[in-house]
Amino acid sequence: MLKKLFVTALALAMFACFAGPAFAAEVKTVKDIPPPAGDSFAFLLSGDPQISDVERDRAGWTASLSNTLAQWEDIAFLVTAGDQINTAGNQAQLEAFLAPLESLDLAVAPTPGNHDQKAFLDNFDLPNRDGAGNYWYAYGDALFVHWNTDTGLIGGFFAQRKALLAAKAANPAAKWVIAVFHHSIYSAMDRATSFEVLLRRALFVPLFSRMGVNLVLMGHDHCHVRTKPIKYYFNCEGGTTYLTANSGSGSKYYDLLDRTFRFEAAKGQVKAPTLSRIDVTPQALTVTTCRTDTMEVLDSCVIQ
Repeated sequence: MLKKLFVTALALAMFACFAGPAFAAEVKTVKDIPPPAGDSFAFLLSGDPQISDVERDRAGWTASLSNTLAQWEDIAFLVTAGDQINTAGNQAQLEAFLAPLESLDLAVAPTPGNHDQKAFLDNFDLPNRDGAGNYWYAYGDALFVHWNTDTGLIGGFFAQRKALLAAKAANPAAKWVIAVFHHSIYSAMDRATSFEVLLRRALFVPLFSRMGVNLVLMGHDHCHVRTKPIKYYFNCEGGTTYLTANSGSGSKYYDLLDRTFRFEAAKGQVKAPTLSRIDVTPQALTVTTCRTDTMEVLDSCVIQ
């Protein structure tokens, strides 16, 4: 009898190892939603929800999304720029992050951060994912490429570049190219000029300029910063706009430096949850950032 139980347990363990990840039940991803009905759509961007204090942050995250979707009912899906939870593998934090997505029937395109790490993606069925935690998808006229930047700076860059090249090759007619990753390379808080930030900037910016990336969405720094269009490190019309998003749940904020960078077009720290709506049309990308407790517009721009 004991031998039979042991064999059964061993078989179940082997099945769990080889059956693949158990995806988060009832939570949709971009793989699960139909294409836009017309030639335009809108999606949401959240910086680090970073669920830490489960009860407090679940309430803040739920209120932020609920208030936003009550005003903007046409949102197709949510993009998160990393650090969805504070502690990698914490089931209670994961459930608190997922709960409002399930109740609001909101599809998500997550991004790995330094807190939740690459394994966080195993909770989701994501398209075109590689072994390094990068993935991509096309939706309407837009091509989205999510990078895992919680990697070695140089080694990780080769996999990131490969993912972008593969996505572009598979979607040569995409009107808009949008990159998403966690570690901001254009920010205005105390690590904005760190070696790590400047090295990523040196690696990423020429590639985005060469590949025609229109918009880059980032997190990590818990503040709002939007750049002027940048091409090969210089402010230039027709270049790439970089947006660092503040916390979408209100779990944590960082103060801004008391200085102005040449790349800045807008910045702010209102110490309230914020989300950005990005409207995608054949003519333009329009970015509108609101504080979600009042839905006051804090910043907006049009990319053509």
